[in-house]
Amino acid sequence: MGLDLTPLARAREGYESEWHDLVTRSLGNLELTDQELERFEEISLQPYEVVGAPQVGVDPAADDWIAGELADRMSREEAIEAGKGFFALHLIQSDGLPKYTHAGMYEGVDETCFRGSFLEDCVNVLSPEQIEAAWENRMPDDAERYGRELLQAVEDIRQNGPRETRKAGLFGLGRHRAEATIELEEQIDIVETAGRWFVFWGERGHPIHAYY
Repeated sequence: MGLDLTPLARAREGYESEWHDLVTRSLGNLELTDQELERFEEISLQPYEVVGAPQVGVDPAADDWIAGELADRMSREEAIEAGKGFFALHLIQSDGLPKYTHAGMYEGVDETCFRGSFLEDCVNVLSPEQIEAAWENRMPDDAERYGRELLQAVEDIRQNGPRETRKAGLFGLGRHRAEATIELEEQIDIVETAGRWFVFWGERGHPIHAYY
C-alpha cells in the first residue's frame, strides 16, 4: 500500500485543550470511543473546510462546476441542491493540495493528502534518516518543522549538488532506495512539494497522520 500522509482536523477556536487531548491519544494509537469521536468532529475543522476551495451552494464557481458535472442527469438547480456543501478542491491551486497524491484511489485519501511513498525515491536530496522520518505522525509544530527541514534540504542540493547515496549494510536497510530511480529534478520537485505541504498544514494547526 505504501505511505499516505493525511492532514487531520484542527481545533475550533476555544476548544484547543480538549482537541489536543483527543488528537494526542489518537495519534498515540489509543482508540477513541464513539462518543469521543463524535465530540472530536464537533470541536474540529476539517482540512477541506479551511484550504480555501469554493463550496457548492455558496460560491458561483462551485455551482457552475457541479451543474456542468451533472448536466446530463438533472437541472442546474437540482445539481446545486444535490451537491450543496461540497468543497470543490480541484478548482483551486494550493500548497495544501499536492500534485503527488493518491486522491480518489481508495477510501480516506482525498486531494489534501500527500503520497509519502514518493519520498523513498529522493535519495539524492534526502538522507535515509530524513526519508524514514516521513513515516511518523506529527503534531502541527512538528509538521511545520519537518517541512522546513525538507525545504532546507532542497536549498542545500541546489547550492552544493546532489547527495551521494549511501550503501545499506546488512543492518542498515530502511525505506529509502539504495540507488536513485528518478532524475534529480524530479526528486527536488517531490521534496519541495512535500516541504511546502507540511508547512502549509502545520502552520494552520493541522496534525499529520502517517497512514500505511
